[in-house]
Amino acid sequence: MKNKVRLIFQFIFLGLVGYVAIRPAFDKGYAADFEKYCPYGGIGSFMSKLNQGTMACTMGEVQVALGIGLLIGVLLVGKLFCSYACPIGTVTEWLGRLGDKLKIRREMPKLLDRPFRALKYVVLFLALYFTMTSSELFCKEFDPYFASANLFGNGDTVLYLAVPAFVLAILGAVFFRLFWCRYLCPLGAISNVFMNVIGSGSVIILFIIAKYFMPGLGYVWLVGGLAASGLVTELGFMKSFLSPLPKITRDASKCTSCGLCDRKCPQGIMISKLEKVNHIDCTLCSDCVKTCPKKDTLTINNKKNLKHLAPVAFVVILLLSLGAASRLNFTTISERWGNFASVSNVATYEQSGLKNVKCFSSSMALKGKLETVEGIVGLDTWASAHAVKIYYDPSKITEQKVKASLFTPTKQEVHLLKDPSLTNLAMWQVGVNHLFDLYDFIYLTSALKQDPAVYGFETHYGEPIMLTVFYDASKTNPAKIKQKVELKEVEVKMGKLIQNVKIDFEVQDDGKVLGSIAVPDYKKRIFKLYDRTFNDYKEYDKSQLEAFVFPMPESTNPALRQRFSSLTSHLSADQGVVRFSTRYLDVPSAIIYFDPSKTNVEKIKKALGKPVLTIFTSDTETKDIPNPFHIKPDGKTLKASELSIDEDEKI
Repeated sequence: MKNKVRLIFQFIFLGLVGYVAIRPAFDKGYAADFEKYCPYGGIGSFMSKLNQGTMACTMGEVQVALGIGLLIGVLLVGKLFCSYACPIGTVTEWLGRLGDKLKIRREMPKLLDRPFRALKYVVLFLALYFTMTSSELFCKEFDPYFASANLFGNGDTVLYLAVPAFVLAILGAVFFRLFWCRYLCPLGAISNVFMNVIGSGSVIILFIIAKYFMPGLGYVWLVGGLAASGLVTELGFMKSFLSPLPKITRDASKCTSCGLCDRKCPQGIMISKLEKVNHIDCTLCSDCVKTCPKKDTLTINNKKNLKHLAPVAFVVILLLSLGAASRLNFTTISERWGNFASVSNVATYEQSGLKNVKCFSSSMALKGKLETVEGIVGLDTWASAHAVKIYYDPSKITEQKVKASLFTPTKQEVHLLKDPSLTNLAMWQVGVNHLFDLYDFIYLTSALKQDPAVYGFETHYGEPIMLTVFYDASKTNPAKIKQKVELKEVEVKMGKLIQNVKIDFEVQDDGKVLGSIAVPDYKKRIFKLYDRTFNDYKEYDKSQLEAFVFPMPESTNPALRQRFSSLTSHLSADQGVVRFSTRYLDVPSAIIYFDPSKTNVEKIKKALGKPVLTIFTSDTETKDIPNPFHIKPDGKTLKASELSIDEDEKI
């Protein structure tokens, strides 16, 4: 390959992907992020922002800037990303050469070529539609690059979509020229849309006019129009028009028609038959220019000094896009509610460092929590920066209470109590700076685990946050515990991933020892409650309900607690069951409230013991999952009114 510059670029970008993949092996504090510089994700997120005012999950200013930069680059220079940077394009191009050496690669039959090309516009529309209407990046569900880079282990990957896509990308490239790029790639489709500035420009102008007269018109119509214009351009003409500006040109007077340029073109374009290459597949890779044995026969725009235009333009566009990203500031969500418009003096409170604000879903979860707080009327979040701005009515709520509303108190077991001779635990309370969100509590747990005599902790709001630690005073003391809290780095296990995480907790002073607590009282205090109501529970009077109470030691297992929502969904299929709750009643226990006129304890026991849980994925659809619980429902049935349980206690 004579075009060594392009080959170097391809190796660099594949090398960067490889570096991201292997870095966690020697840097446990690093989490691989294969979409950090994804231009297509940025385009989808930008459309989501236009359509419903929210960014797609995990997408930020960098991806949006790269996506917009890519499209501007296509308009001005051509599809440089496809030829110089795209990992799928690089790998499938190389696999195609393998197919040639094995003499098994063929050109797609003309009868099928154009109809198959239409598929990528369908993929483009669907991928953007689902992204811009849900603010979740749909392409992650099937993208062969994202799936393979994450070894098909990322939770966002849908295997029945990603595995076929991966197989088509790999095997398709061996048997047919750039199968994925030509027929299925949504980024290739959107690039081709902007290869025709007349068609894409007309659609955008018409949409702006229509939007002016019909403000409620959704941006889905814009996406549909652009996809249609690209489809017409490719299937109807197979060529670009006014854009991009530079094009490969052939001097017929010098050309010997040797056909070498045709054979070396990755796209299979018959360059030797054209005076100006405006084929829709041309990526301005310049392989033909570098390969041609006759000097200055093939040039760019008939200019001898433009042979390095493509790589130089690519670098310039990349740097400008990254520079622009530093000046952009997109909110992940920007929501207002209640009487926001009528508040005469809206105040704001800003806070950064909220690690649990990391995507669209977590932002919306925070919104749901703040909506219940009287006086708070709006929220902006920046997931990429883990920052929020809260809008509130100062006549109804103070800034102090606004800040407190962001905080969720927690209690956490650090080590299990296994020593039967241990009858009491000491309690040490201290203020801790930089301890605020749920991720901080995970990191604190990892730090305290390094002291085997620490059994648990709980937190309460304050400035700083108040931490209470429960420990065996015969084996450790506050000074030792303080050292663990102030560690600079901890090893954290999240699922299958183990990371070394830097922390900066700062203990305010030496704190104070609060005395001791009896072990039974500690177990009750540290127990995490779970409570869910369903099937019109609120319509019942307590006298109408009975409660089945039984020991449930599994309710203390954090991994199984995460599956309680599945168990609750399973139980809700019985219309007589209306509430599932866990409490510490001498021992960890579960309480199932039910209407005895609709169901009975035997039916409930049978449901609890089934080998599979049938959970609702929508109001009408269900799916079965293996039952992770091994419940032995040996208990007693009481009148619900006989239970002395605080109804206000929650998780």
